[in-house]
Amino acid sequence: MADTVILARRSALAGSLQPGDHGANRFDGPGIHLTERAPFSVVQVEARADAIPALAEALEAATGTAPSLTPNQSAGTGRPRILGTGTGRWLAVEPEQRDLAAHLRGALPDSIAVTDLSHARTVLRLSGRDARTLLAKGCSIDMHPSVFLTDTSRMTGLFHAACLIDCRSAEPVFDIYVHRSYAVHLFESLLDGALEYGCRVS
Repeated sequence: MADTVILARRSALAGSLQPGDHGANRFDGPGIHLTERAPFSVVQVEARADAIPALAEALEAATGTAPSLTPNQSAGTGRPRILGTGTGRWLAVEPEQRDLAAHLRGALPDSIAVTDLSHARTVLRLSGRDARTLLAKGCSIDMHPSVFLTDTSRMTGLFHAACLIDCRSAEPVFDIYVHRSYAVHLFESLLDGALEYGCRVS
């Protein structure tokens, strides 16, 4: 019997993400911090409209996090965090320490669609005092702190790449979920847009 070979996941940014300081050398340090969160589990759960209350209850029981029923809202501290992406549809996300998709399939009713997107998404973390200004350069939604609050999650186009932006804290800290095939494009676009503020890649 042949031995089973388990391959480690290779980042879409391998060879592109080079740690270091880039752009403006400001006396008060870089205005942008940019890194990849990896490896990361990203699992979509979805239910029909009449099953949404049951899904929300089951998801809370399975994860310890109650998903928000308000559109474009996130919940949880990250183990996992539940991001609202549409009516009756959420992403459960967390650092990859277990098979989150298998856990949810076993815990949720059979009527709930569970789709593992972990290998299809790259997660970038963007922070720093100029993070909102940088995001405003590349997307059409209002990034003002009075509008895009902590625990807001929005699907949008960012530098011509479809993504989900999740505001983790008012510092500000954002997690950006992008299709793997657009990861290099988005990373390079963010880095290019951040040069005037100074950008620390880690």
